[in-house]
Amino acid sequence: MDLRSYGRTLTRRWRVMLTVFLLLGATLVGASFLIPATYKANVRIVFAPNLSSDTPMETRQIADLYVTSRMKTYAQLVTTNQVLQPVIDSLNLNTAVPDLVQQTVVTIPAGTTVIDLEVTASTARLAAATANRIANQMPWAVSDLERTPTVAESPIQVTVLQPADVPQHQSSPKMLLTFIVAIGLAFLVAVFAAVIVDNFDTRVRSRRDVTALGVPFLGGIPTVPKAKAKDLVQFTQLAPGLKAILHRIAIDVLYAADETTPTLIVTSPRVNVGKTMVAANIAGALAEAGNHVVFIDADVRGGRLAAQVGIPQTRGITDLASGRTNLDESLFQWKWDGFTVIPCGATPIDVGEMLAGERFGELVRELSGYFDVIIVDAPPITNLSEASLFTRTISNVVIVAGAANTRRVELRRAANSLRQAGAKVLGVVLTRTRKNEESAPADENGRNDEEMSDR
Repeated sequence: MDLRSYGRTLTRRWRVMLTVFLLLGATLVGASFLIPATYKANVRIVFAPNLSSDTPMETRQIADLYVTSRMKTYAQLVTTNQVLQPVIDSLNLNTAVPDLVQQTVVTIPAGTTVIDLEVTASTARLAAATANRIANQMPWAVSDLERTPTVAESPIQVTVLQPADVPQHQSSPKMLLTFIVAIGLAFLVAVFAAVIVDNFDTRVRSRRDVTALGVPFLGGIPTVPKAKAKDLVQFTQLAPGLKAILHRIAIDVLYAADETTPTLIVTSPRVNVGKTMVAANIAGALAEAGNHVVFIDADVRGGRLAAQVGIPQTRGITDLASGRTNLDESLFQWKWDGFTVIPCGATPIDVGEMLAGERFGELVRELSGYFDVIIVDAPPITNLSEASLFTRTISNVVIVAGAANTRRVELRRAANSLRQAGAKVLGVVLTRTRKNEESAPADENGRNDEEMSDR
């Protein structure tokens, strides 16, 4: 994926990103308040030879070298029981020497005879008091270490160069830094979650998803907010932008059918994807363009166009296919949106057997003498065997899929079963898209063919 692809993915999955970002960010920031606050106090101790003012320079230099060589020993002395246990006893600390060692950091600045002592505690005053008590205990410890039987006074003078002040701010957790880290980590995890969800989401959402399956893409119909189903099936009453999209789809379908009297079946891999709406608008667009169109309402399982627009169901295609009614011009009286509607009818019949039957084939041939275009609104393909039944008489098929509703495996299965049955899949119309998407060939080269653009 290139940068633009990642950008499209994040835009498409912004809800996932926002949810993960808010939940993880709030969790991390909230957890930081549960971390106990700690404070650090620093004291500086200097070590020097204990010499009189009239000591010769040579002796002073030797003494300075001695102190420098002993600095690591004095640093180790800080964390011994000899120093820390009296501090614990005097401050009544509820801790042991090993624990206090963990809270104490001893450093020797390079080239100096100074020890920097840092003590961590749960309160600011306790940190300062502990650091100062350790510093005050060091002269006694060093004196005991350096005193010899022949020398009563310690040769090393230990002085507190900089006593510890009570810290004004806690050392951890640092709330600003914690907040920045939490926000950054939450953002990275949110991006990762959005990419993972997108990779595992098998729903068809855009032209790229359709053409990746090797199926031509006829166009995408964007969602119309607050529109009722009945308002979307009447082509002449649609908004100009939506009419332009459907008109382009209808012309592409008419061209791809490539027959003297184009006949086509409109079906889908699942219900509730707007199949009847697409079929009715293709019929309306072709009728507005001057074609004499008949719409056969053969979806006996789902929403029927005739029922939606108030056309009686007393006689229809099921009655014709069963032989109960003969085809005559009285069946052409029901016109709606510029095209003729043949209702479903009142005779119960298996739709697969009806569409595959010889009688239905005869009806289609008879209708071709009256109309320029024949459109059959068939039920969704619920099993693979129906593909061969639906297309035995009419080979041209338009598949309607719902964006974020139809899964890729469903669309692939429907298209493959239709092709194996010998049908010509004219293309896929994707409904409820977020934006209008231009038609594209199955090989998805990122642009429309010149031939299709000319149409």
